[in-house]
Amino acid sequence: MPILTHEQLKTIVPPAKSDARMRIALSHEFVELYRGDKDLRVGKILAKKYNCEIVHLGTDIASPADSRVFKTAKYPVDNVGPLPDDYYLLLLKTRLIYHRRRNISLGGFFRWTPSIIRQMLRWKPDLVFENPYLTLTPRSYMTFIAANLLKIPKVYIDCGDVISDLKLKNKIVLPLEMQVVRRAAAVITYNMAGKTRFENNYGYPSDKIHVIPKPVDTERFSPKVDGRLFKSKYDLNGKFVAAYFGRLCENKGARYLLDAARIIRQRGAEGEIVFLFVGGNVEAEHAARFQSHLQNTSLKNVRLTGMLPNIDMPSAYAAADIAVFPDVTNLPGFSTVLAESMAAGLPIIIGIKGWESAVPIQDGYNGLIIEPANPAQIADSMERLKNNSQLRETLSRNVLRFAREQMDYKIITRRYFEIFREITGKNRGQITDIQYDRAEDRYKELIVE
Repeated sequence: MPILTHEQLKTIVPPAKSDARMRIALSHEFVELYRGDKDLRVGKILAKKYNCEIVHLGTDIASPADSRVFKTAKYPVDNVGPLPDDYYLLLLKTRLIYHRRRNISLGGFFRWTPSIIRQMLRWKPDLVFENPYLTLTPRSYMTFIAANLLKIPKVYIDCGDVISDLKLKNKIVLPLEMQVVRRAAAVITYNMAGKTRFENNYGYPSDKIHVIPKPVDTERFSPKVDGRLFKSKYDLNGKFVAAYFGRLCENKGARYLLDAARIIRQRGAEGEIVFLFVGGNVEAEHAARFQSHLQNTSLKNVRLTGMLPNIDMPSAYAAADIAVFPDVTNLPGFSTVLAESMAAGLPIIIGIKGWESAVPIQDGYNGLIIEPANPAQIADSMERLKNNSQLRETLSRNVLRFAREQMDYKIITRRYFEIFREITGKNRGQITDIQYDRAEDRYKELIVE
């Protein structure tokens, strides 16, 4: 049975390993399901297409976001979906430790899973593939110890979020983190900003860093999706829909889109545009502040969906004319909703000027880059797009092409697999497919340096 509880793990003997077959341990501090199976998807493809065995070092508890969405403190296994026969999801006994309770949306917690080392020694993977987030947690140190005992390589997958200034506690632990990170066999990061962080903060060798964009399901999030029912449900028909996707928390800048809406009302265009906010809040305090700001603006052309089930998200993107990300500087990074907006072919306005290396958006080519938290520039850019259908079509075409050729899960996983195969020397019988080779060529042309 692919999903194994910590009680079952006491009696089950791991299957025998094959010398020719790669067994990969997936280690991720924040495996969440409210956004779909994106944290499981790479492992599923590695198991199905590349004949790898996957040992996922999971937990028996839900994250704060999953706990709220699925109404359970336990890991929501019913939402995992079918797993390949050789994908083993280990639900290890875990405690949630908070260190910033008022800032959960920025990762104010970590998980304490004491049996990680023991299970890695039992399953004996050939490689550890881990997302350490911005600072190493106890999980990272435990997988590091186990990898050293097993004499196996460790590969980091970095989300590319940027810490502008290291805080005191980060500076204190940095020397220890450097000893761990520098022993990684390779680092994969979503953007050039992540590459720079590993080079500057850890002194990690540049030639072992692979910049590979964030993966997305380009078939599921596609311009071909029918958004008519969604438009009818939220009274969007006949309107120009400017959409915000993501949590309505302060660090994402949702309130600045409300301010832009107020500016557009002052310009007399309120009746032509609808502002759609797709998302909710993890922290009640942030929700209250956003609602208060909305009430103060007295806007009538705003639609709030709340937190939507992941199954409804493709329709939400399909219902929008443009996507607006008011502030992508706290922390600068490559978010899931940005990746999905790109796959949906939406013209994008993004407040990330000064931190362009965090995203694959080029101003005027596949999006419009503006100053962060600037309502006037948001309003100006929105009116520019609304009144210029040719510009919208150009941005849409270019961003969609990049997503399909560089970000699709099948293409991204192929690139990961090549790195793993080179490091471990296993699964040498796999055939390089033409789609991957072509994607490599296009990636070199389109990646933002």
